[in-house]
Amino acid sequence: MKSVILPPDTTGSSPSPRSLRHTRLYTLLGGNGSGKSLFMREIMRLNSDDAYGISAVTDGMPGTLAGSLAQLVYNIAAEENTPRFTTLKEIWEETFPGNSISLTPDKAVSITNRSGNDTIGYPRLSRGEKAALYYIAAALSAPEDSLILVDSPTLFVHPTAVDRLWEKIERARRDCRFIYDTNDANFASGHTRRAAIWIQDYNACAHTWRYQIIGNGELPDELFLQMMGSRRPILFTEGDTSHSIDIRLYSVVFPEFTIKPLGSCDKVIESTRSMQSLRAMHHIDSYGLVDRDRRSDAEVEYLREKNILVPEVAEVENIFLAPGVVAVMAEIRGRNAAKTVKAVRREVMHKFSEMLDAQALQHTRHRMKRDVERKIDARFTCITALELHIKSLIKKLRPRETYDQIRAQFKKMAEGGDYEGVLRVFNHKPLLTGSCVWRMLGYSGLDDYINGVIGSMRGEGENATRLRTEIRKLFT
Repeated sequence: MKSVILPPDTTGSSPSPRSLRHTRLYTLLGGNGSGKSLFMREIMRLNSDDAYGISAVTDGMPGTLAGSLAQLVYNIAAEENTPRFTTLKEIWEETFPGNSISLTPDKAVSITNRSGNDTIGYPRLSRGEKAALYYIAAALSAPEDSLILVDSPTLFVHPTAVDRLWEKIERARRDCRFIYDTNDANFASGHTRRAAIWIQDYNACAHTWRYQIIGNGELPDELFLQMMGSRRPILFTEGDTSHSIDIRLYSVVFPEFTIKPLGSCDKVIESTRSMQSLRAMHHIDSYGLVDRDRRSDAEVEYLREKNILVPEVAEVENIFLAPGVVAVMAEIRGRNAAKTVKAVRREVMHKFSEMLDAQALQHTRHRMKRDVERKIDARFTCITALELHIKSLIKKLRPRETYDQIRAQFKKMAEGGDYEGVLRVFNHKPLLTGSCVWRMLGYSGLDDYINGVIGSMRGEGENATRLRTEIRKLFT
């Protein structure tokens, strides 16, 4: 695969062209006036032998795109053998579950909607469906080993379908490199497999750019806010773009938000508070989302009053054990929903009973730590006063009494079969693996199950809606 030649970079002392050698997927980012569109055109010029542009904008969406789309699909369908049409069909039907596309004996294209008995033509497709079909057909029509440059890859496509669409297109064209020009912060930050080129400034006289190549998928705060403008509200979450479930899950559960992972819960809370205090300057609505962990009801209520979402489960992994989520996934996988939920519930409750004392102790420790921080945060006139205060804390905190209360509460949950209550307090990372929910649903491993849940929400179908509804219930 050839290197991609980039325009001159003024970051160094002597501007000179740069090249991309190792990464196949790049996202081109930058604020208004940074010269991003000119940069894309310059890449096309410098790589003219291999460059292949895709743009729903310049193809006249939504006016004349139907004509371009029909020609692209016709060209694919008219081939003597139609492996490309087979690929187009697979990507289309996986992106829009319930829809189908096929060829008639005379090689005409037939599209069927979700009802299964209504054949429709290109003009009757929704705007998002037209754009998606165009992107698929255009990418499959690119010559071998092309540099595919995509203008506005999220344009007109529903946020929940965008990721699935481009993942499948990229997989179908492994021989090609992709560069995306986008202002969508979710698209840019949600894919660690894509590196980013951050266009910071353009010198029109010298026809050079100042830019930075970001290889780890983590967008700098300055760039993130620059991209936000007055678009969707921000939802700060825990975790990071590389390893955590948070951004992958919450970007499909809350498609109306731009998701920004910040790592720790403390940073989420502080960033949400800071953004809200400065709202008059940036006009961006901001919210946070943190795991419940071992917080008390009073702590959770306080956070919610501050625009911090807290789920009714102890941690993000427990969402995948929620009865509603397991039931929907069981139906998708052709399993008996009631029996599957019952089996998962039995495994989780058994594990909780085994670990009841340890869990009660951990909750007690959390509460003691919080109370010590509060009670010791006072003014003392001398070290002796501080010493006396610390010695008196054991009587004021009463750890054993707290432990006994929490343990009694947990025991009541275990004996009463309060599954939802257990998910709310059970902090145990290996729980999702130990529940064997993935095996009960016929997945080869835990990651496959997690990907199955997230993948099932990437679309506009009934199952995607049901899953999002079940998960969003945990935040109300």
